[in-house]
Amino acid sequence: MQLTNSATIVDFFPEAFIAESCEKKGVKTVVKRFIKRVYFRATGQRSYSVVGMIDAKNEWASRIAKGAIVTGYNTEKMPSDEYMPMMC
Repeated sequence: MQLTNSATIVDFFPEAFIAESCEKKGVKTVVKRFIKRVYFRATGQRSYSVVGMIDAKNEWASRIAKGAIVTGYNTEKMPSDEYMPMMC
């Protein structure tokens, strides 16, 4: 999902697709984590973080309640050339 307001553009890219069993559909795919990219319009800087599904849902609701507009949907993972988390 992409949320836009006057100061920022916030993108949520799915990071982890997990298959779970479902009684009606057999197997369904769910997303448990998102990579969040915040683009600050005034400075052109970007910030990256990883958020869980519950935190993402709460942030979506909060930003929409404060006047942000949904301007797009990200259904693919973020390109690895833009952001690659550290490996341990």
